[in-house]
Amino acid sequence: MSIGSATLTLPSRLSDLPRWLEGTEGFSALLQALHAGQAATVEGTWHSSASLVTAAISQHAPTTLLIVLAHPRDLDAWDQDLASFTGQRVTLFPAWDAMPTAETILDEIANKRLRVLRQLESDHPPRLLVTTIQALMQPVPSREQLSQQRRRLRVGQEIALESVVAWLIEQGFQRMEAIEIPGEFSQRGGILDVYSPDAEAPYRIEFIGDEIESIRQFSADTQRSLGDVKAVEIVGQASRHGHGDGLRGHLCDYLPPRSWTALVELGDLEEAGKHYLERTADITGLFSVPSVFKQLVSIPSVRLSSMPIASLETTYQMRAESVERFSGDVTKVRDELDAAASSDVVVIACHNEAEKKRLGDVFASGKLAQSGRLRLSLIHI
Repeated sequence: MSIGSATLTLPSRLSDLPRWLEGTEGFSALLQALHAGQAATVEGTWHSSASLVTAAISQHAPTTLLIVLAHPRDLDAWDQDLASFTGQRVTLFPAWDAMPTAETILDEIANKRLRVLRQLESDHPPRLLVTTIQALMQPVPSREQLSQQRRRLRVGQEIALESVVAWLIEQGFQRMEAIEIPGEFSQRGGILDVYSPDAEAPYRIEFIGDEIESIRQFSADTQRSLGDVKAVEIVGQASRHGHGDGLRGHLCDYLPPRSWTALVELGDLEEAGKHYLERTADITGLFSVPSVFKQLVSIPSVRLSSMPIASLETTYQMRAESVERFSGDVTKVRDELDAAASSDVVVIACHNEAEKKRLGDVFASGKLAQSGRLRLSLIHI
């Protein structure tokens, strides 16, 4: 990958690359367009270069950057790439393979989707949120629906334990001897354990009479306390389900103000969305592809494309080479890189220290290494 002038200090880690990219021609104009509330385009994004430029853009996003992919199979690769390039945790918003119904009892995908909504509403929303077009075509509870299905409890509150238990049962929670998964609760005297579907861990609420004395989170596996909290919001089970319960909200409704979106390969997104509708037996409640795009481009957005596209938007050209153009023989790759990057800096990502050492030995005699324009970096930070 060509990333800039050889006169600059070479990056020692993959997380240094986004800042390096910011110094390339046209990148500042790209950021200016997004900050001005306009759309922009990035061309020439092959493979991990797409996640690299997205990582660089994310460093300047005022709040959340929502990244939209065409295929669920690409989520893990983007997760790893963005974590390596930014050093930040990446949040994934998943899609159901098949929309749940009102009869669905246990659904981890629904729990994960609810957890993302909670994070977006918090004081510290995710900086990097990655999802697919399919996930965005599937509805979420609207803010009004969630508000109606939430119960807030706080330390010092006067409330009968029996009324809280009755509400949990009404909302579809299962009473257990000991809770293990979201959607369960247990009661032992004045101690109520409850695992809200949108929570990372269950809560233990201790009552003295009709007063809440304490609330703390704990590990369902070890029972170890994870810390006291002053208040908790429990979300009802009904909010987990799909079009059988008439969900009316969209993920974009929960994005913080001044969020940006990144649309990876617009043509692939459209095709994947159409294919999803074609193979779905009941599309009741699903969003159409045009309506999803309308939501996504209503806020500052950037389109990423491997090929040049006709656009009047501010366009940034990513100088990247597809890895398929290089042969498999490492010694031949050395010579091909010497020829292809005659005046550029080259960074090669290695999976481990052993691979880094082996490639270092092979490339040591090449022009790139001898001129100081080659850097071997580890994929993981």
